Amino acid sequence: NRRVATDAAAKGGGVPLDKLYQTNLVNVNDPTIKESDTPLYLHIPKTGGTAAGDYYACLGLVTSENLAISEGQSSHTIIDTHSVAGIQQAKQLQVVQRGIADMIITPLLPAAVEMFDSDHQARVFGLFRHPIEREVSRYYYRQIASWEPSYQPELANIPIEAFYEERKDTTDNFMISILLNKNRKTDPITEEDLEHAKQILQSKVLVGLTSRMEESIQRFDIYFGWTEDTKHHGDPRYNAKRSICQKDFITKKTNSNPHEPVEKGSLVWEYLSNILYYDIQLYEYAVELFEEQTFLFEGQDS
Repeated sequence: NRRVATDAAAKGGGVPLDKLYQTNLVNVNDPTIKESDTPLYLHIPKTGGTAAGDYYACLGLVTSENLAISEGQSSHTIIDTHSVAGIQQAKQLQVVQRGIADMIITPLLPAAVEMFDSDHQARVFGLFRHPIEREVSRYYYRQIASWEPSYQPELANIPIEAFYEERKDTTDNFMISILLNKNRKTDPITEEDLEHAKQILQSKVLVGLTSRMEESIQRFDIYFGWTEDTKHHGDPRYNAKRSICQKDFITKKTNSNPHEPVEKGSLVWEYLSNILYYDIQLYEYAVELFEEQTFLFEGQDS
């Protein structure tokens, strides 16, 4: 089972994060995708990332989640890019530089960016979901996910309104903390941090929306050239396979966890609007970017 880290990666390496982003990440508007570029899927938990990863594996792409590196005749190394230790291992093994993965999947962008360099850059893309919907999904998911470190079955006995009322004066801005390598629990988020995170999204991230999942996946496929078979010299069966993969993992939403929605204007919504204040503003900016990035796909067919 996949383990998703819930805190920002520990600082390290000595190189300022902004410089690493500038050097190792391609600007999203750069139209020329080099052979040495590697797609990096920013997996924000509870945004459809597991389904997306399964979809890409179904297409036949080698992702960091299904990559096993041979070491001798019987030994294989499994890379875990959902943990800082796994990312450091991938860096040591030069997974990116050796070109043995078609895609890196990770929630830890500040740590993962160190896997890359100026000659082997990442192209970042990811799905974004309204933070309140994402947080409510996490609340219900933790009640049933016995395979996760975050498993809390006792939440089933705590009404959601009571749970968030107790936390209404706290803050938890996961997305900004991840992008800026801040500790969610101890580092306060400021307006300056919000603007900084917006700049990163605007320049470095191809934005998709969970609320427009199929359209977003289509954009990703067009952007990276996954609408055609590039691994087996244009196998004509690829389009049929892609349609099946889309149906199985994107359209069906096989990894979703059904639960009661939180109504806008309710007490829970108000509590979470305070707790997730800056992340909500960043999400609203991501929705704007989704519309702005339409120009990248004008005149391109699937």
